[in-house]
Amino acid sequence: MNIKKSFTSKSLLILTMVLSLGVTTACSKADTADKVLRVAYGSGGSDAQAVWDEVATAFKANNPGWDVQFQVQNDDLYETIGLKNLLTSGNPPDVYFEWAGARLQNKLADGYAADITDAVSSSGLGAEFNDGAFAATTIDGKIRMVPYTSDVTNVIWYNKDIFAKVGITAAPTTWAQMLDDCKKLKAAGITPFSIGNKDLWVAGNWFGHLYSRVAGDALYDQVLSKQKPMNSPEFVKALQYVADLHAAGYINASANSITDNEGYSLFFQNKAAMLPIGSWIISNQIKDAPNMNMSWFNLPAIDGGAGDQGSIMAVTTGYIVNAKSAKQDKAVDFLKSAFSADMVAKWSAAGITPVAKAGDSAMMDLLSKSMVDLLNSGARIVAPPDTGYDLKMADALNTATSEVLDGVKTPQQALDDAQTKVSTQ
Repeated sequence: MNIKKSFTSKSLLILTMVLSLGVTTACSKADTADKVLRVAYGSGGSDAQAVWDEVATAFKANNPGWDVQFQVQNDDLYETIGLKNLLTSGNPPDVYFEWAGARLQNKLADGYAADITDAVSSSGLGAEFNDGAFAATTIDGKIRMVPYTSDVTNVIWYNKDIFAKVGITAAPTTWAQMLDDCKKLKAAGITPFSIGNKDLWVAGNWFGHLYSRVAGDALYDQVLSKQKPMNSPEFVKALQYVADLHAAGYINASANSITDNEGYSLFFQNKAAMLPIGSWIISNQIKDAPNMNMSWFNLPAIDGGAGDQGSIMAVTTGYIVNAKSAKQDKAVDFLKSAFSADMVAKWSAAGITPVAKAGDSAMMDLLSKSMVDLLNSGARIVAPPDTGYDLKMADALNTATSEVLDGVKTPQQALDDAQTKVSTQ
């Protein structure tokens, strides 16, 4: 599911003009009866919705008289104020999408995450997953979320044909090699990187990983956890890498003015050689550029970096059963239908890789399999700013990144302002 967004002040201005319940699609008629299961998530596209429709059909066949209503919202709306408004509305979801980590912890603290430990076992839902699959969604020994996907949230995808055209024979493994490749691409009239950072999270993820590599994993966590100041010298040094990319003209000049999807389009239309983004881009590529010769490399190693140079940026997503729902048993039944072997095969065919056991491994494309292999490689996992930490902290850091990416502030100025912003909140 392509729900990987971040909070921005610009988004808030837009969101206040949008109905808080977003877009609702019903699988059958109206929710006039008590037997309506409401399921909330951000828009994942038509292919994902087609699978959800099949899940609803299977659930209703197993639960005569019951209906399913999907509460589907724009991704940015959902992550910021949309889900919050849904949960406090007159028709709150019984099941809803969320991220593991700080966001799951917050939903538990607010009383919206049911303990489904016994239900996972007794319903047979747990049998659809391998041992250890619930580790990231278990808090204090109790399962609070059913895992949906474990997404690599940032690697660098590249067009193999463009690389070959300019004489790049292998993906770079060091930052210096990557800069050499960027120089060749620019000399050939090709923009090295395309990103759509209008909502701040794209560059926030890419460079958040960079900050952990340069400043160190411990300091990255301490800064975003408010234990160390954001304008620490190590972070200023890390942000200089962004300033250097901007100064060299290696990133599309429109980066901060276009959406993530528009950034994808530049890449798919061969207008840029590389795209830093998460594993969900595979489903976009299958749909929008099926003939593209695409591959990826992890963030290259930074010489002298204090962090783990083999780390990956990743996150687990899943579905929470609302603790305030009177339909928790039916919610678990619905999730069992969603992650049955047959449905997992359909998710895979749609370019999505669920955590649940594969129903048909042959349905998984090679790029998706490579993402699973990366997740299972044992590499250190770095959490994205906007899903692993407080949204206000993420917004401040991602805003600083965007300002340096646009060249309107130096790293020191941007981080000084970011620290002032979080210190007064």
